[in-house]
Parts: sequence; C-alpha cells; structure tokens
Amino acid sequence: MEHLISFLEKSVPKDQINFFSNQSAKKIDSEGWSRNGRNTEVKIKNFVDCWVTEEAFKQLLIEKKVWFRHRGLYFGDPEGAGPDFTVKIKGKEITLGIRSVGLESLTTWRSVAYPEDRFQNEPDKIAHFHVVCNHNNGKVKFYGLIHKEDLLNELSYSSRIYSKKNQEYFRRVPLHKFEFTDLVCLIEELDKVK
Repeated sequence: MEHLISFLEKSVPKDQINFFSNQSAKKIDSEGWSRNGRNTEVKIKNFVDCWVTEEAFKQLLIEKKVWFRHRGLYFGDPEGAGPDFTVKIKGKEITLGIRSVGLESLTTWRSVAYPEDRFQNEPDKIAHFHVVCNHNNGKVKFYGLIHKEDLLNELSYSSRIYSKKNQEYFRRVPLHKFEFTDLVCLIEELDKVK
C-alpha cells in the first residue's frame, strides 16, 4: 500500500529517541498522569512519537532554510503549551501542528484522530495547518496537510469515538483530506532564514 502514497521522510537518531523516552517518563510523572488512572505506557509512547515527529519536521524545515519557532519539549498543563511550530508566509506568522498517527490509523482506519476536548473547548488554539505523519523505528514519514477551516469542518461531521487505549474521546478525519501536494507547496512558500 505505502508505495502508492507520496511522503517526505526524515530520520531521527536512536540516542535522541532514547532521550525523548526518558523525558517523556519524567513528564508523565511530573504531571501526575498515573494519579488519575491514565495508561502511562500509552501516554509515554504518545509523547515520544510526538517529539520524534516534531524533531523530524524541524530537520525538514532546517534543510529547506525555513524561518521557524518550535515549542520543543513542553512540561506543564495543556493551557500553557504553545503551537508545535510557528512559521511565516510573506512576513505573517502562521502556526503548524504535527499529528502523529499509528500504522493502524494509516492502513486500517485510513483516518487521523483528533482529541475531542481540543476541538470542543479550544478551537482558537488549533493551528492554522496540520501535518499528518507516522513514526516507525526512527523514520518519520509526512503524508499531507490540512487547513484549519477544513479540519474543523471535517471534525464537525465526524462522530465522537472513545479510545480505551488512550482513555479519551476523539473525532476522526479521513486521511485523504490531508493533501501531500499542499504540504510540499506550503513548505516551498514559507519564508526563509535571511
């Protein structure tokens, strides 16, 4: 299946992944995830995947000499977290979110899950664009991009689904709504470092 899908790919070294694993365990502990009965193993993996994919995207932007700001490893409540990335187009700042999905989401469900609470309670914090990707053993593949308006529209039609594994509600957006061509075009359009 994958040979039919276009993607951009970057690799993250094993030592950096190990660092992210250690930091993720500390984050889970400091934020008290286990105290409220959350599945800490799943949360640790989710944070590692998140940070690995952000690191890979950062490499991609550096390679393209794009100006950006990156939130980096964030410890604290969700309210204090900034956007994954801030970039510029013709001097105007826009935000980019990175959505890391598992292999099952890509191949079986062919969809991208988005947290229900963020969609319902924090629509103003949703990034202008979202990039969908997958992390597998240090290799990150970026498959496409969706604009915030299109994302919100898709989420409004999507049913609310409870994930036992993640212990929270999600809504799904079809994978084909994340356009590879739009991702490539946006990266080329982004302001470069002077």
